[in-house]
Amino acid sequence: MTAAKRLTRYLEKNGINYDIVSHPYSEGALNTAHSACISSRSMTKAVILEDDQGFVLAALPSSNKLMLNWLNQHLERHLKLVEEKSLSQLFNDCEPGAIPAMGQPWGLITACDVDLNTVADIYLEAGDHRELVHMRRNEYQKLMKGQVHENISCPPEELDMYKASTLLEPS
Repeated sequence: MTAAKRLTRYLEKNGINYDIVSHPYSEGALNTAHSACISSRSMTKAVILEDDQGFVLAALPSSNKLMLNWLNQHLERHLKLVEEKSLSQLFNDCEPGAIPAMGQPWGLITACDVDLNTVADIYLEAGDHRELVHMRRNEYQKLMKGQVHENISCPPEELDMYKASTLLEPS
């Protein structure tokens, strides 16, 4: 499989300068960063969430963990993680586990972690387990204009500290 058609059409329609980077087969954004010899902070991962209002794609560095309570508080929603096996219809041009960290080509809101503003290059899954889309940060930021930009993730070693300092969500 090659890069997802919806993704490449979207990038071309928006005049984005990007290139495709091939790498050995890998699963999981963090493993892919290692496999492709790129920084885990530059490698984005997509986390797909849903509530009764619909889907949201959270884009964050592959090394970070999503702080779902922060995102829910900011969006005033009750999002929950979507199981990967139920995403095949929505992302029918992507292999399972290789969803690009950009929801707009599929009509989804993207919540972009502000940590992605600190790296020079952005890499995201291209829709398969052997290719990445690479672009400069300014190109990614053009695409993320009008999307949610928040501090929605943290490094795993800080997870317990942040959990202790945040309010529990109402059930």
